[in-house]
Amino acid sequence: MNGCGSSLAMTVAASVLLACAVPATAQGDMGFDVNVTLSKEAAAKLAAGKEGIVIFASYYGDPKRSAKKHTNEVGQIDLTPQDEQVEIPGTGGHAHISGSRVDPKRLDWLAGAAKVNVNVASARKSSSDNLLDCDFIDGPLSDVQREPVTLHCGLIEENVDTKLEP
Repeated sequence: MNGCGSSLAMTVAASVLLACAVPATAQGDMGFDVNVTLSKEAAAKLAAGKEGIVIFASYYGDPKRSAKKHTNEVGQIDLTPQDEQVEIPGTGGHAHISGSRVDPKRLDWLAGAAKVNVNVASARKSSSDNLLDCDFIDGPLSDVQREPVTLHCGLIEENVDTKLEP
């Protein structure tokens, strides 16, 4: 062998190792999972009204100096042109947020890691008003990608204490 084969093999091996070392967000993996749980009162009201639940996710981050012109009204970079919405049954349960609405070009505008904001509401099938008051997510995407995050919901009139997760 003239050495070209082993050089090629080393290049391929190095490329594979580098690809594994790149953070998931740089490779496009912006997905994560949430579990929605309900108080007894919320479960009963949603069931009676045949109501659903919607999870809203928006991705954002802090801008590089060179990207300040792309910031929104609060000085951050919006990574999604609109929220990703996932509907689940009114009984609660698992939802996968894919991150498919993230504009990968905008990741280059970030000074640090991507962040995500997640809110939960009733699907407004039985009422034009949201019925739920739920825990929420607001922080580094990497924190919510480690394991599914549970968000608990009660009825607004229950005055439940909501928490920032994780």
